[in-house]
Amino acid sequence: MSPRASSDAAPRAKHDVVVVGNGPIGSAVARHIAEAGKSVLVLDGGDTLTSASDDVGRIVRPLDAEGRETWTEWNVRSIDAFPSIERRSGVEFFRKCGSLACGTPAFVEKPRQLLKRAGVAFESHARGADVERAFPFLRVPETHVAVSDAVGGFVDPGKMIQAQNAIMTGAAPSCGNVTETEKKTEGRHSKCAIVRDSAVRVDEPRAPAGARGGVAGPAAVRTKKGETYEADAVVLAGGAYTRWLATASGLLPATSADAEALRLYSASPANPPGNARRELKSGVGTVRNSRRTVLLAEVTEATARGALRDMPTVKYQFASGAEATRAETGTHPGVRENSHSRNEAMSVYVLPPILYPGPDPPRGWYVKIGGGANDFFDDSAAGTKSVVEDLDAWMRSDGDEAVADALHDVLVSLMPTVNFLSLVSKPCVTTCTDDGELQCDALGGGRVFAVSGCQGKAAGPADAIGRAVAEAVVKATET
Repeated sequence: MSPRASSDAAPRAKHDVVVVGNGPIGSAVARHIAEAGKSVLVLDGGDTLTSASDDVGRIVRPLDAEGRETWTEWNVRSIDAFPSIERRSGVEFFRKCGSLACGTPAFVEKPRQLLKRAGVAFESHARGADVERAFPFLRVPETHVAVSDAVGGFVDPGKMIQAQNAIMTGAAPSCGNVTETEKKTEGRHSKCAIVRDSAVRVDEPRAPAGARGGVAGPAAVRTKKGETYEADAVVLAGGAYTRWLATASGLLPATSADAEALRLYSASPANPPGNARRELKSGVGTVRNSRRTVLLAEVTEATARGALRDMPTVKYQFASGAEATRAETGTHPGVRENSHSRNEAMSVYVLPPILYPGPDPPRGWYVKIGGGANDFFDDSAAGTKSVVEDLDAWMRSDGDEAVADALHDVLVSLMPTVNFLSLVSKPCVTTCTDDGELQCDALGGGRVFAVSGCQGKAAGPADAIGRAVAEAVVKATET
């Protein structure tokens, strides 16, 4: 993949918006923009990097594990929207199985508060024995507490993308199975399309030579296949490629040192205004990619449909806060701490048995576990081809063997009565920021939007995130 494509590629028909990336967020952004009456072209990179295409389970729960209000709001809004999306698209992608957060009182208190604030019914478990009585397949320390709800569950990201695409393009088969309000958005999508290609450069809108009043022309998106697509606005939602694409297009500084000069900082409870010692960088230009490893542990169908039939998704604190801090700062001394990185370093997430269709992993029922400290890629060449090469090489691997072993140890300790037949480790990539928040920047002249910094938890709330981004994009195209 080259950072530049041929400048003499013939332009295609102009769209209102081009969305680069057809993952959970990109597909949601495109659908909401289409429902606002805009023509949308989605560039789908296919099998490049994405782990959404071959994964069938991503957690979504009404609470945020770090107690962040915005993420909690997105989670709740997305869960509320799932029935409509499934009904309108004819594609089922959400399984409601409930969710459990278990750890020390300090670990659980913020999620408990947010569930109350969101008006979500939940049950409190005052000690480890109470957790084990409610969920007999778990073994946790007696000093642990927990909260559980019946609202959360998991999504199949590939099917969720399929559902968003079907509604966006008007290809959904269930036009007769929608409400009157939903019917108002049907039939607007004749100019919406999906193209299997990867963007390699974005040229922001500029005023043509001699133009009066500084009126800008369209943005141009050039692709790996040598095509050029024009639009009034562009959304970069390419996951781990987003920062690279924005930088290679000249929309961001090429190095993290240059990005720091932009003074893109944010205030948060962990970083109050004026606290220079704890100043945390934000913005898409500061997003870093982290290698992640997940472990799939196979169980029999009898176990999946029997002992683990009522298993919720689990967020489990396996290490103390002090141990997690040492692990995080010891492994990555140059990384500023935030609540998300500390939470990840001390905890894992576990999904109930899901039927994977094969061939990788082989067809069967698997419990999925992931988490632990971040392992960041080299950040010294954000706008160069080496970023793409490093990402591609990682996604061709089996993940980190040491991390997989550690995840296995936690899983066996947490679920000692379950017989796991086989283990498969797989790579993944998350996009992270110092402040632990999602980043959405208007770059260049304000018509190129970049979304990144999902912290590995945006698949579930992607629909609500997509709606928020789409509103900003639509507003920009109408001014």
